[in-house]
Amino acid sequence: MTAIRPPALDAFLRKPDPAVVALLIYGEDGEAVRELAQRAVTRIAGAHDDPFAVAALGEADLAADPARLADEAQSISMFGGARVIWVKGAGEAFHKAVTPLLQQAVPGNLIVAEAAVLAKSSRLRAAFEASPHALILPLYEAEAGEIASLVEQYLAQDGVRIAPDALARFIELCGTSRSLVRREAEKLALYARGTDRVSLADVEAVCGNDTGATPDALADSVFGGEVEAADRLLHDLLQSGEDAGRLLSAVHQQALRLAEFRIAIDRGASPEQAVKQARPPVFFRRQRLVQAQLRNWSLSDLVAAGSTLSANVLAVRQNAGLAQAIAGRCVLSLARKAAALRRDR
Repeated sequence: MTAIRPPALDAFLRKPDPAVVALLIYGEDGEAVRELAQRAVTRIAGAHDDPFAVAALGEADLAADPARLADEAQSISMFGGARVIWVKGAGEAFHKAVTPLLQQAVPGNLIVAEAAVLAKSSRLRAAFEASPHALILPLYEAEAGEIASLVEQYLAQDGVRIAPDALARFIELCGTSRSLVRREAEKLALYARGTDRVSLADVEAVCGNDTGATPDALADSVFGGEVEAADRLLHDLLQSGEDAGRLLSAVHQQALRLAEFRIAIDRGASPEQAVKQARPPVFFRRQRLVQAQLRNWSLSDLVAAGSTLSANVLAVRQNAGLAQAIAGRCVLSLARKAAALRRDR
């Protein structure tokens, strides 16, 4: 098994290793997983919707006929050229069908499979990890550096660059969801057509949630003790399609940053110095809000909040059906805690 990150996928697709019989892409951002799988299929087969070059299979197909995967993997294209087996929603039926192929590694058409989040206990994940003839691409939440590169790449396709302060604000507004970042970058490129540089004003005019709800605004309302605002923002963000786990992760990241600032303050820095010297920088319009939060939260309270958020992020990922309820309870509990700290200050 070889695990790769998204930037390494193109290198593999340019020169596929014949020893690799299957590629598994999985993660919680289903749209981003689908986008990468489609990119892989298109690069190998030349298209993603050509029935002569692409065999699209689902769990139901493989449950009804497990041998079909091997048959398709060994089939020859009617018109020559490469074929790809594209498995969508890979699960237990795919695991049963693909295991013999991973063990035997008979050269044939590449299998590209996409799946949702796979726990460490997943048999499908274990089969791919144990095989030297498999490639896996776990799609975890992107880091700010990767998102910045993606934004610059998307805009560069239209001959547009983005100013550093505009890029930082874009990431604050759009978060680290690859699919959301792509959509917002495409919208921004269209808005900026005819210019060669995207400004901070352009980003604020185009990007982010139309209701004014952003993950950063949610985090600020939670740690600022604005209980009603936190409840409203969470509701608006969930209704707009935001993932509950990603929203809790944004609040968790705020707890970690506040803890870093609090350590600096406890060592002698003022709240203003700690925030203004932060790297990556805190957006200037949020700096006073963050400074006010630091005046209310002690390091021990922030550590406890971070522990609570970490546990709830895990609970959301393990209980998708209860994700919104878990997130709501956690957000309101911490906002009430912040309100109490503010009253006691």
